[in-house]
Amino acid sequence: MYMETIVPSTPGLFELSIDGAGHAYLKDAARWAKFLAIVGFIFCTFFLVFALLAGTLSDIFTSLGSQSFNVVARVLITIFYSGLALLNFFPCLFLYRFAVRMQLALQNNNQEQLNSSFKNMRSFYRFIGAVMIISFCFWVLALIGILLQARLMHPGTGTGI
Repeated sequence: MYMETIVPSTPGLFELSIDGAGHAYLKDAARWAKFLAIVGFIFCTFFLVFALLAGTLSDIFTSLGSQSFNVVARVLITIFYSGLALLNFFPCLFLYRFAVRMQLALQNNNQEQLNSSFKNMRSFYRFIGAVMIISFCFWVLALIGILLQARLMHPGTGTGI
C-alpha cells in the first residue's frame, strides 16, 4: 500500500521506493516542518510588528527615563527588523510548502506533489546555505576589520621584520 516507485530523470540509473518506514519518517518530518514553519511565520510577524512600532516604543522608553532615539535611529531599527522579517520569511515559506506538499503526496500517492515537496526542501536548504555563507563572509570581514583597527591604533606593537 505504501510502496511507490520513484523513477529518476536519468533512466536506468537506479530506482527508489518509499516503504512503510520511509513513509512514516516522511510523514513525521512533514508534521515537524509544518510546525516549525508556522512558528517561523509567527516570529516574522513579531519582527515586523516591532519594526513598525519602533518609534512608539522609543517614546515609551523615553517616558520611563531612558534616552530617546533620534529619527535616524528609528528608521534604522525599522529597516533592520523589517529585513530580519523578510530574511526569515522565505525559509519558512519553503519549509511550509515542503510540509504541505509532502503530506498531500503521502496521502494521495502523488508523484508530482512528492517532487514538488523535495524541490521546496532543496530551496530551503539552498537559502539557508547561502545565508550561512554570507554570514561567514561578514564574520571574516569583521574579524579582519577588528585586527586592522587594532593594528592602526597601536602601530608600534607587534613584531616587524
